[in-house]
Amino acid sequence: MSEKFSISERKKEILKHVVNSYIETAEPVGSRIIAKKSALGLSSATIRNCMADLEDAGLLFQPHTSAGRLPTEEGLKFFVKNLMKKVPLSWGEQVAIEKKILQEVDDFSDVLKKAAQLLASLTGYTAVVSAPSELDERLEFIEFVNIKPGLILVVMVTSSGTVRNQLIKTRRNIPQATLERFSSKMNRLFENYTLGQIREKLVQAMEEDRKLCENLLTQLVPSEGRKRLTGKLYIDGKLNLLDEPEFSHIPKIKSLLEALEEKHLLLRLLDKCLAGEELQIFIGKEVDSGVRECGMVVAPYEKEDQPVGSLGVLGPMRMNYPRVVSIVEYIASILSSRAKEM
Repeated sequence: MSEKFSISERKKEILKHVVNSYIETAEPVGSRIIAKKSALGLSSATIRNCMADLEDAGLLFQPHTSAGRLPTEEGLKFFVKNLMKKVPLSWGEQVAIEKKILQEVDDFSDVLKKAAQLLASLTGYTAVVSAPSELDERLEFIEFVNIKPGLILVVMVTSSGTVRNQLIKTRRNIPQATLERFSSKMNRLFENYTLGQIREKLVQAMEEDRKLCENLLTQLVPSEGRKRLTGKLYIDGKLNLLDEPEFSHIPKIKSLLEALEEKHLLLRLLDKCLAGEELQIFIGKEVDSGVRECGMVVAPYEKEDQPVGSLGVLGPMRMNYPRVVSIVEYIASILSSRAKEM
């Protein structure tokens, strides 16, 4: 968010009150309410004039002539960048988060699922957590089993503890003895290699079974051209947004659920977050042109000082950013700790 506005401290305080009221009620706020509830010591007329100046600056707008004012997308962005103070998590909330995420589990995917559940329950919004890219996972064990002619079961275990079972079709029948030899070579030569490294070294290391390897691995491991920063998505609390007044109209609900179901929007934002290597906030059209009423807070989690996945919260544009930012940052730090152990 670029710094485009220069406003007085008085007007900043008024903008802060408008945004906080909007977050709490989703309703326009008038000068009388601010004069009554704030400690600014200003008259209703003075506040009204300041609000008019903020409207001229593009930070507030008046939905109806007789109504109070609401923050614009630019107003919310200005608030987030310049006026927002994070709401720290209580000691009890921190303990609850650590207890659930740091408990012993066999599979890192279970940790990510718990993180999504916690984000959704603590914020009341929709939560999204991405798994590390498959190409960055290190191979622990792989086995190929002939199910029937032309159909092979691949069982793969990665360093994160993820177990992947996948059926692969082949054009010809491959004897189980050949598959066992293939499995043995894969486990011996490529233990602790990432799937991306295996792909690069596969042809030269296994020339004898070159064509067979290419056929199987092309289906098992995503090609470099299709590589993305994030892996599988864990989503929780999709229906939470339906309780928000912004989504009371059926067309908005349909548009929102379609975006969540397709997951393309969420993947794009999470990938963008990973590229930035820091917490980011998207508001209004920054989220998606078709879902303008939304806001999103996303942050990466790391392993060996490199971002490997990300997590985010999708809510109404007036979401409680001060609290959500604190929750996302804290859970991201816990996931980074767990990722190092897996």
